[in-house]
Amino acid sequence: MITGAGEGGELMADAEPGEGAAQFRASPPSPPPPVVPVASVEEARQSAAEATDALERTMVRAGSFSDEELHRSVNGEWCTVDSLRHVVLIVDLWLSKAVLGEADPFHPMALPPTFMPPQLPGTSIDPDARPTFGEACEVVRGRLAAVRTSVDELTPADLERPIAAHAKTVGGALSVLFGEMQAHDRFINRDLDIIDGSRST
Repeated sequence: MITGAGEGGELMADAEPGEGAAQFRASPPSPPPPVVPVASVEEARQSAAEATDALERTMVRAGSFSDEELHRSVNGEWCTVDSLRHVVLIVDLWLSKAVLGEADPFHPMALPPTFMPPQLPGTSIDPDARPTFGEACEVVRGRLAAVRTSVDELTPADLERPIAAHAKTVGGALSVLFGEMQAHDRFINRDLDIIDGSRST
């Protein structure tokens, strides 16, 4: 069974711009679309396995690139290391905070999206963090293990438990979590493909 804060404080991902609005690095996005929640424990476990395995393969692949390449931005997007830092933020936000109800689960290296302040109020995030690729991978692997453990303990009743976020339930939060993990895995591999292709040009 997964336990959490239930109807606790609103997630930062859903908060309206307030006192920290002047710190935003970009305009806030449009309201998020409705979330299709994970339908069953079996689906959650399959999605968790696919998302965590894919990110593990991506980190192994990225390990063959140079440090300069791993810190290189492609077309103005995050570099590989910063994308991994954002994966940490995703797990901390949607699993540890939304589902498990931890007040400040955020690792100092976690990287918020550009429409949020670089230092989220009330969190341990360090906007000056500059982790190495190895350091980022170590933290990501810990977060992936936490995802697998939590999903292994999931029950059908857990999926229906309400949370204070636009995802509405644990099943919804997990749907957002898996979708974000898979999307950023694709982004990392897209940029690694571009960097790899540029070596021969």
